[in-house]
Amino acid sequence: MQEDARGEGRIPSLHIVADSLPRAHFRAMKAVWEHGLAIRTEYDRKDGKGAFIDPPSRDARVLVEITDPFNQPRYPPVSFCEIGAYIAEIMGIKDHMVLSMDKLKEALTGELSAREWPYTYHQRLFAHPDVDGGTVDQIALALERLAKTPHTRRAVATTAVPNIDPYLTEDIPCLREVQFRCPEDADGNLVLNMNTMWRSRDLYKAWPDNIIGLTCLQKVIAERLAEMTGRTVRVGSYADYAASLHIYGQDFGAVGGDPERGLKSFFDTFDEDAYVARSLTSEMARDMLIIPQLEALLSERGIQEWRFPPQAVALGGKLIADMASGAFLP
Repeated sequence: MQEDARGEGRIPSLHIVADSLPRAHFRAMKAVWEHGLAIRTEYDRKDGKGAFIDPPSRDARVLVEITDPFNQPRYPPVSFCEIGAYIAEIMGIKDHMVLSMDKLKEALTGELSAREWPYTYHQRLFAHPDVDGGTVDQIALALERLAKTPHTRRAVATTAVPNIDPYLTEDIPCLREVQFRCPEDADGNLVLNMNTMWRSRDLYKAWPDNIIGLTCLQKVIAERLAEMTGRTVRVGSYADYAASLHIYGQDFGAVGGDPERGLKSFFDTFDEDAYVARSLTSEMARDMLIIPQLEALLSERGIQEWRFPPQAVALGGKLIADMASGAFLP
């Protein structure tokens, strides 16, 4: 049972463990809905007189461990993005949208346009901007540490850029740090565990898609480590700590229900087993969603819309081929 901190001015701390992504999402939703603190956000809507339209969010500090992130079914039925396009973004297909450090410093004096991105997670991890104008591949450095000393605690990468991020009016990175731990199993194989730390997460609309993208990256990094070491490397557990895991007030109708609008609550629609049963396997999601979305992204229209350079098109093509070959299946 979780301790109730509401009314004390204290943000509660919750802990969830589950054997699959859909089970973890359902349990986290239930825990935050039942035990989260009511607190305002900077995104709560107001009417013309300045009165709040949305109720306060429900918010908690939450640590979630998914013991097997590729356990099936893997893709929860609640999703609010094109998951194929999001996986491609996590893999780096939109890094060309990110402004250089010099241009980003200049842009801080005004608002960024839709074509001017301050970061992508992939860019911050694989080409972290240095103050001298260069970049640092933090994942490559982490892999070198793991290959040399698998039990290291120093295989970390940060998304933070302190001389840029505090000055951004929006789009401050939610993901802050990634850590890899690599113990051995009973057979002497390496097991790549992934830890992520977040300043803020939208539990209802963003959490599952974030984790699907990042665990795809976890699988790629496990394969790279296997190539570097000549050893078997399995994908291990995924742990996710958010300093603010929240359900927005504007989503209370969908989560808690709204009888006046005829909306059933999330928990009236699903119990845990029903939520898992409605989820998609990796193979189903690949064929129904991911590959068609990737193909649309790399269509002539998609290439023109996103101004993909040749290296991004090549990356997208490889991702489609890898998906089709079963590289991201269990």
